[in-house]
Amino acid sequence: MKLASCACILFMSYTSSMHAEEAEVLESVIVTARPISLQSVEHITQPFAILNNQVLQEKKSSTIGETLINIPGVSTNRFSPFASRPVIRGQQGTRIQVMENGIDSGDVSTISVDHAVTVDPLQAEQIEIFRGPATLLYGSEASGGFVNVVTNRIPQYKPDAFKGSMYSNYNTNSLEKTFALSATDGYEKMAFHLDWMNRDAKNYEAKKGTILNSFYDSTNLNAGTSWFDGWGFAGVSYGRFQSTHAVPINPDEPDEQPFINSEQDKISLAGQIDHGFGIIRTIRFQGAYNDYTHTEFEGPAVLGTVFNNEQFSGRIEFQHIPIGLLRGVAGTQFGYRDSNAVGDEAFLPKTNTHNIAFFILEETDITHTLHLEVGGRYEFQKSDPDTGISASHDLFSVSTGLHWHFISEVALGLNIGRSERAPAEEELFSNGPHIATGTFEVGQANLNEEISNSIDLSVAKETGKLQWNVSLFANYIEDFIFLQGLDRNNDNEVDEVDEDGNPGGEFLHVQYQQDDAIYYGFELSSIINLYSTNTSQLDLNLLGDYVRAELTNGSNLPRISPAKFGAGLEYRYNKLSLGVELTTVLAQNDNGELEIDTDGYTLLDLNANYRLIDGEQSLFVFAKANNLLDEDGRLHTSYIKDRAPIMGQSLTIGFTADF
Repeated sequence: MKLASCACILFMSYTSSMHAEEAEVLESVIVTARPISLQSVEHITQPFAILNNQVLQEKKSSTIGETLINIPGVSTNRFSPFASRPVIRGQQGTRIQVMENGIDSGDVSTISVDHAVTVDPLQAEQIEIFRGPATLLYGSEASGGFVNVVTNRIPQYKPDAFKGSMYSNYNTNSLEKTFALSATDGYEKMAFHLDWMNRDAKNYEAKKGTILNSFYDSTNLNAGTSWFDGWGFAGVSYGRFQSTHAVPINPDEPDEQPFINSEQDKISLAGQIDHGFGIIRTIRFQGAYNDYTHTEFEGPAVLGTVFNNEQFSGRIEFQHIPIGLLRGVAGTQFGYRDSNAVGDEAFLPKTNTHNIAFFILEETDITHTLHLEVGGRYEFQKSDPDTGISASHDLFSVSTGLHWHFISEVALGLNIGRSERAPAEEELFSNGPHIATGTFEVGQANLNEEISNSIDLSVAKETGKLQWNVSLFANYIEDFIFLQGLDRNNDNEVDEVDEDGNPGGEFLHVQYQQDDAIYYGFELSSIINLYSTNTSQLDLNLLGDYVRAELTNGSNLPRISPAKFGAGLEYRYNKLSLGVELTTVLAQNDNGELEIDTDGYTLLDLNANYRLIDGEQSLFVFAKANNLLDEDGRLHTSYIKDRAPIMGQSLTIGFTADF
């Protein structure tokens, strides 16, 4: 009842605003994760959000999960301050794909929640979030949605002159120090890009004290170049990622101080051919080769498990000339992945997975106010473990969407889809102790494909001074894959086994199972302009989301994001902007097996930004104060919410300089 009341109040006040000049900026945004020729935001039917410009600068954090935590429909499954993946509409792990420039991150963060994502949000130019199944364009790992971090590491245009930027910040709680540099330049038909970043943080402070063993350090170096000619461009980049991050101490094993060393080498290719042939107008291609390894230590000089992941991902898109009323693209996606783990936590065998897919996406304007989009995808995926039991899957996905301006300033979006997801390696072949989650996991090589039947309905006022958006969604998933506790001795409790699977140990014995499930909920976001002149402006921001997830037998699914609602004020005067945000995360009482309730909490955050120098050469200084109420918040989506609560009061100061 309380939740319904909050939703009604927020909905009644849901008359957001955006002054006219901001609306014009929004219309010029290009969604790079969409195929060529379909990248305008105007007719996209699937729910999405874009962070760029000053909003992105204000939200950037140490991980992609932390950066997006207050976006409607998005949360994080933080295992440590540096291991934090996005959760979209209650779904996480292998169902949410994290990409850089449209290509998978190439790490092993989906295999275990204590593994870090190698895509850093700091030097992102834009972050794109698609909520709901996106298998049509990106396959199995986007069955719940995806996040695409856009960088300029392969330049797609030749700069007129040298451009550089410098960024630095300092956090008073974790003593995080961050410093980053980037530069682009051009010469004749070539463009060049170089960037470098380093983060270093100590153990952070929560309301009830220091969270021991929560430090991290990371370095990221990238260099890229492109060649431009009349036919288009082609480019290549190389990236080197290194990090060390600790895992908060388990109170049952206080003497252990685990940490993970990660390394990744990445070579990326991208290009576009603008002079096609026949019915082909434009060809775009992308690809990336990743060589990733990380070593887990149980303490100083105590070697644990070593994970290796060699992966290649590629895609080619063909934009065709208009055929009748249809405009669109066809394409192919392909790749392979060799993963291997050796050591105490090697619960997965060495596995080779390869896939190839073909997709098509078409759009047309039925009338000047009604837009239709329809597409389909076929994908073949096969996984071969060294145990000799392979698994292959034929996957089919279809989707259709309508965007209808039924009133001049109000549009309705409807997206209906049926998509299939192949079981992940850990769901198929796990057989061993998973120390991070305290479980002994057992996979099943004969698991069926997951089938998502989804519907999204949104209504939005898109132009003028008042703008708003409401989204409702439901997703019925056939053969949903989940972990279930085993009770082989029939004592009505989940068995506990040792690291070899024998009775009497410290690991909960769990196995991947399948049953039908349903996810449903809503998302709201709003900006209400309270005051505006030529030099100043005051806006009220509102947001909210809710998701419910359960199996068709009535049992709850675990680690589902609780509802959150928020409001904020933002004041701008010439080069100064000030903001205050109050976000309430409600308690989560709809618990899955072995879960306990999570209390709600309220976050009060402040931010201040000032442009000391404006123009092509600029200097932007900022300050952010977070969790001013010093709340003891626990993330219900986290496996270790009780030993790794949210950060207490903190102040971050920093600057960005462009030259």
